[in-house]
Amino acid sequence: MGLKITNACLTLPILVVVLMGCLACAKKSYIDVDYRLPPAADTLAGRTVFVETRDLRSDTQIFNRRAKADFEDFTGLFSLSVDTPGEQQTVVGAYNLPKLFETALKRRLQRLGIKIAAERSADIPVFQIKIDRFRINLIGQKWQADIGYEASLTRDSQLIARETVTGSAERLKLIGSGGAEKVISGIFSEIINRLNIERLFQQAKL
Repeated sequence: MGLKITNACLTLPILVVVLMGCLACAKKSYIDVDYRLPPAADTLAGRTVFVETRDLRSDTQIFNRRAKADFEDFTGLFSLSVDTPGEQQTVVGAYNLPKLFETALKRRLQRLGIKIAAERSADIPVFQIKIDRFRINLIGQKWQADIGYEASLTRDSQLIARETVTGSAERLKLIGSGGAEKVISGIFSEIINRLNIERLFQQAKL
């Protein structure tokens, strides 16, 4: 009886390890992105903008050949979760790349007290996001992410302020795609939060 119990105890951990290995190797159709919001600050309360996003990447391929092998079932969707200080993480939704940037930056604008207009209007400035690059490479045993965009304010179709933000990061490759998702989430949070929105409004005199 004791021998049978010992074998059963050994079998369960083995099954767990095998199951975890299978899950790690499973191909995902989306990429998880965790965006970490900075602390709230109503420094721009009373402002209203209309937000629009344009994808201006010259190379729309996200992955290099080796990285693409790990994301061969990728459908172009990113599952966005938002970490708000003092609150639980919330899953916001699944978006294509332009909508991913737009949704995150809307959250950032609202964090500063800015209201988001539902429709374009002649008397409301446009906060425009132009995605310049979004690249995920697997080089050697490291995941590398390279992301860049331009944020600008326009009024009556005239540019009144703009700022370009770029960033890159790398992480050691582990089993599955989790390492890639962590490096993407880290650099995405960094470059969204690096944008100096207060200075952008000061330059625009809004």
